[in-house]
Amino acid sequence: MAPGFWNRVLRVDLTSGQVGEENPDEAFYRKYLGGRSFIAHYLLAEVPRGVDAFSPENRLVFAAGPVTGIPMPGSGRHSVGAKSPQTGGFGEGESGGYWGAELKHAGWDTIVVQGRAERPTYLWIDEDRVELRDASHLWGRLTGEVEETLRAELGDRLVRVTQCGIAGENRVRYACVVNDLNEVAGRTGLGAVMGSKNLKAIAVRGKQRVPVADPSVIQGVAKWVADTIPEKHYNFHTFGTGAAMLGKHLEGHLPVRNFRDGVFPTVTQIDAKAIKAQYLTKMDGCYACSVRCKKRVKIEARCTVDPKYGGPEYETIAAIGSDVGVDDLVAVCKANELLNLYGLDSISCGATIAWAMECAEEGLLTPRDTGGVALRFGDGDQVCELIGMIARRQGIGDLLAEGALGAARRIGRGTERYAVHVKGLEIAMHDPRAMAGMLGNYPVTPTGGDHTGGAHYRTSLRNTAGVCQFLQYDEPRMVDIINATTGWGVSLPELELVTRRGLTLARLFNLREGLTRADDRLPPRMHEPIRSGPLSSKVLTTEEVDRAVEAYYEQQGWDRQTGVPTRETLGLLGLSDEG
Repeated sequence: MAPGFWNRVLRVDLTSGQVGEENPDEAFYRKYLGGRSFIAHYLLAEVPRGVDAFSPENRLVFAAGPVTGIPMPGSGRHSVGAKSPQTGGFGEGESGGYWGAELKHAGWDTIVVQGRAERPTYLWIDEDRVELRDASHLWGRLTGEVEETLRAELGDRLVRVTQCGIAGENRVRYACVVNDLNEVAGRTGLGAVMGSKNLKAIAVRGKQRVPVADPSVIQGVAKWVADTIPEKHYNFHTFGTGAAMLGKHLEGHLPVRNFRDGVFPTVTQIDAKAIKAQYLTKMDGCYACSVRCKKRVKIEARCTVDPKYGGPEYETIAAIGSDVGVDDLVAVCKANELLNLYGLDSISCGATIAWAMECAEEGLLTPRDTGGVALRFGDGDQVCELIGMIARRQGIGDLLAEGALGAARRIGRGTERYAVHVKGLEIAMHDPRAMAGMLGNYPVTPTGGDHTGGAHYRTSLRNTAGVCQFLQYDEPRMVDIINATTGWGVSLPELELVTRRGLTLARLFNLREGLTRADDRLPPRMHEPIRSGPLSSKVLTTEEVDRAVEAYYEQQGWDRQTGVPTRETLGLLGLSDEG
């Protein structure tokens, strides 16, 4: 077997309580590589057409890549996937931290979970020892309590835990999968799928080194990152993400009040520089990474914020800050802690609250709908209160737990026009009216309104190999990293085919589940001018979006009018028998 892999896939059937092992051959690994492509393969091959996302027949896949867990900056990444309860299609999210590396160190490449346990259960992986254990004592408990309890129960402070949170237990449609308390596979509702299976957590401990073909190359890459931090990664290393919010405000495309406005005059009260100046205790990082881009925030006045839950990064600052009109930094930091405590995707949560606030402002959500809660932009304390209500599906939280589109369809009254989403997934905090990269990304990304560029080669390769997006590895270096890990001698064109294969598998899954060309579009809000700021006269037309979508189809080898992969493309990618 090639270095970088163990040739071991853990199969878990929660219904029967059985665990087993699958051993794909090297050709399988070279064809799919890992991460995103493994997920797409298993979902398309094993999830029945049209099945509900919360059905026991859905699969929940935790997939590392060949680079996950090797001693190199950016190697702490893994992917999680399932049929999404938000979009009804391909669901995927990536996470950093230590859990994915620990899974590889335990001697496993991937976990495929099916079925539903009769009672709350957790999975304990101690290298070759794999057990399903009762988790009744963990159900209903916050993420920090769960991690602390499991480490004490298993007798090892180095056990790494990933879990669904209380939001996942309650099937909040944008519940995320949380590992290491401040890292999340955040998008598409994967925590809700995990909760629907009564799988509370997966605890892992491993002490094996991931084999690599040429350690000297990996050591050279690690040294290059450390030596070039001031040149290549200064802002990430110093502030994390969120230092550029002022620039977005000045350019007029910061998401403000449900994407109506593009400017937020008090933005510097909540950005990463303000956090560093007032509440940052230190910058932290993921496994083996010298770029310390993760905030640790501590607050003791007015309310408490525990640094073990990290600190808000850009997407969170914008989603529960400017997009809901909040410029209260304490409230933003507290909301970030609550999101991680409960296991909620900050983007979807903030965007759904922003939708509700605008609908209330327009008179379309009444006190009868909200249980008497007077929703209003700018109230940070209210945002914090709503997070808890959403996670527990209490009061208005039960409606908001459906996401912006789901809630709008339940309420009606024309509220759907205010839901800022693609395919049911709330778009991230980057405005396609001003950012060409997002215009060419949101409509065609298989997961919907995800911002990472997951429909395109650069991001897709990293999501497949298990490499962080923030590390400034160019394409030749990525080829060197993968070859130094696996010893395969792959070329850049071969890796491009791997990413096209994964994207085409995801496309086939979406088409099979009823998503079509008509779903590859932006929401009405994106075709309105930004209400204030320097871009207020710019209008993005549907024709511009159509041109971008059709050009993408052509690039991928899909039919330009329908987005259906052609027979020639399926043959080229070795997928003629899939779908």
